[in-house]
Amino acid sequence: MKNPAFKLKMKFATAQILRDALREHAIQGGWEYVFIKNDKTRIQVVCKEDNCPFDLFASKMQYESTLMVKSYDPVHKCPRKFNNSMVRQTYLTSKFKDQIALNESWKPESLAKTMSASIKARVSKSMAYRAKRAALLEVEGSIIEQYARLRDYGRELQRADPATIIDTKCAFPTTSNLPVFKRMYICLGALKNGFKAGCRTIIGLDGAHLKSCFGGQSLTAVGIDANNTSWVIAYAMVEAESKDSWMWFLELMVSDLNIEHEGRGWTFISDKQKGLIPAFKEVVPRAHIRFCVRHMWTNFTKLFPGKVMKDQMWACAKSTTLPYFQKEMEDMKALDFDAYKWLTAKDRPAIHWCRAYFNTDGDCDIMINNLCESFNSWILEARGKPPVTMFEELRVKLMKRVAMRKEKMEAYHGNICPKPRVVIEKNKLRAATDCISTFNGGDIAEVENIEGSKNVVNLRMRTCTCRWWDLSGIPCKHAISAIYLKRHDPDDYVAACYLKKTYMSIYNNLIQPVNSMDLWSRTEDPAILPPQYSRQPGRPKTARMKDASERVQEGGVKLARVQRSLRCSNCKQVGHNLKTCQRHLPPKEKVTVVNKKRKLNTQEEQTSENQSKQGKKSPMTKNELRQKAKERDEYQRKKKAALKASRLEANKSTSKRSRPVQAASTQQSSRPVQAGSAPTSTRSVQGSNPSTKKAATPSRSSQRVRQNSGK
Repeated sequence: MKNPAFKLKMKFATAQILRDALREHAIQGGWEYVFIKNDKTRIQVVCKEDNCPFDLFASKMQYESTLMVKSYDPVHKCPRKFNNSMVRQTYLTSKFKDQIALNESWKPESLAKTMSASIKARVSKSMAYRAKRAALLEVEGSIIEQYARLRDYGRELQRADPATIIDTKCAFPTTSNLPVFKRMYICLGALKNGFKAGCRTIIGLDGAHLKSCFGGQSLTAVGIDANNTSWVIAYAMVEAESKDSWMWFLELMVSDLNIEHEGRGWTFISDKQKGLIPAFKEVVPRAHIRFCVRHMWTNFTKLFPGKVMKDQMWACAKSTTLPYFQKEMEDMKALDFDAYKWLTAKDRPAIHWCRAYFNTDGDCDIMINNLCESFNSWILEARGKPPVTMFEELRVKLMKRVAMRKEKMEAYHGNICPKPRVVIEKNKLRAATDCISTFNGGDIAEVENIEGSKNVVNLRMRTCTCRWWDLSGIPCKHAISAIYLKRHDPDDYVAACYLKKTYMSIYNNLIQPVNSMDLWSRTEDPAILPPQYSRQPGRPKTARMKDASERVQEGGVKLARVQRSLRCSNCKQVGHNLKTCQRHLPPKEKVTVVNKKRKLNTQEEQTSENQSKQGKKSPMTKNELRQKAKERDEYQRKKKAALKASRLEANKSTSKRSRPVQAASTQQSSRPVQAGSAPTSTRSVQGSNPSTKKAATPSRSSQRVRQNSGK
């Protein structure tokens, strides 16, 4: 109701409609109401201010379920209140749901100001945040419903594009026959065909945490197009990153892309994700594996800080020939022998992170996994939404990007894509200033650099001893110098993977649009249930914990301070202080919580009996009704506060008892794991192990989250 007005004998279909009308009437007028009677058959409301004559009473009609207003005094003698207790989150959700749906990135601060200006009452930032969250859930549909429609969503994608591959994996708990969601893999037909049409044989793999209430992680495979930009191949939603989940993802992707001979001739680059390296050995043992040097440097700089060590580490990784790599490693050994030992450890051989060992089949010299990192950052907001909404936002983003890039490249004039063109122009300038070429009478030239070194260029084989041309497929400065001496065009020596026609053959594969959820056909299979969820206390974290080199203060001109001198005065260990030290804690004292029951006084019982004998009470005045409502609210508030305090005290006592046990468990877990023993996981999928006798039961808070999300 926009402008509710009341009068005697006015009828309402249900009590909830009357409550909503009273709330809207109170907020518009700036008044606060107290519900004296509030049930399905009668509602009595008075103004909260003393001596205000406003009163409304409605009750159920005799032969109908309709409520009728039977007494009504519309007069108010109270001032307007800006801090109005009638403003609730549900009211704001229903009133501003359409506006929030049009602007999902609305900040809570701005939203709170807009709400306050609209209803002329104060709206806090936290209430605006909760109202926005609830409105988005209503717009997107409940989380449980979206999990139940995952199979329907997969069939809708395959209807729009028959080449699309969908694989959904569920677990079946021993306590129920209904399937519980575990994993879902999506490879759109346009993405698969576009990758086969012209992308290079190098794939980046990465995982990212999902921010929804049920958790999980997303796995992504990204390729490289003709303009050295990302081309998404496939993506999946899994319960956690592990060897099993990565093997499942890789096997499906290898089958879709027709990767044969155990991955021979293919290159995979990753951040050494959990379980990914063992999965490579099982699925594509003959493929070349590259480690992201950016993540290696993050771990390296924690042990060996300083710009000198950083520059030397990157010089080792960027070396394109073995002699240069050996020279840089000797310089690293002279700077810090421990750093040299760290780089030459068995778990990080140079074949995985140094360009001198990279294969030259893929025409790509990248050594950082920035393609996947930028993609995960691009879909950051979508990762916090329910599964169907997340997949749909991701698909729509990719559909728009493919169409936009295709349109831009059609308007571009030139036979080589823009980014490779920039590299060629830089090499042309360097060739003119640094190189002098001499041919042997054939296609092989000796190129002398300005600093005195020499390189050999073979134009027929398209190779150079510096290996830049071999790795990237773009002529280096030595090759361009020899090409100019032959009076040839350097563009003719660029690899075919950088041509505009290759780019267009990739982006001619367009992602097809699909219908909304209400138009999907329903399958006869049982509905998929969401995975097991246990809500942690406090507000869920959605921001990624950044490294010290990434953290910048608000001004954007100064990095955050790195604390390296933190040492505990109790155990003398680095990394924590006395307050967080878990050693030598006193034993927990047992605290008993006494349940207080309200007892009636005998005198009060006697007085109530006497009053009942004397006769019926006289009706209470409006001020007495207000006072009674205030006492009732105060009693409920104190009761909740006492219950909260007792629970907090019980949690503190439990945590104190568990600290010595936790310290003992950490000492036991520091022992080496025997060969063949499987590492334990703190989070397991319900029903994944049929031998378990009893499934984990969700907490009360998680049950409330499930019930609220299912409304």
